[in-house]
Amino acid sequence: MYHLIPSESLRLAREEFPHYEICVLHDDAGIPEVTAVLKPPYQGIGLAVLVCAATVSELVHTLRTAPKARLPRRDPDRRYWPLPRQRDHHNHAEQH
Repeated sequence: MYHLIPSESLRLAREEFPHYEICVLHDDAGIPEVTAVLKPPYQGIGLAVLVCAATVSELVHTLRTAPKARLPRRDPDRRYWPLPRQRDHHNHAEQH
């Protein structure tokens, strides 16, 4: 079973954790399970990819107390912009 209109607690959890896809599903016996799946753009930064809980409040507590994601670090071996000499040489070549 899947509710089309989310509960207030589920809506608030989705607002607080927009990088997760949060759903409440029920098994054949009607027992709920709340899952949070990390959206692809946020994978690889140290957050849990899948978090499961019995209630939305339990899930929110787990996500709030989880370790925070690492900040992305610049790769020192990657050039993000051309060096001035390269840019000037490239522009000079285009003019001739």
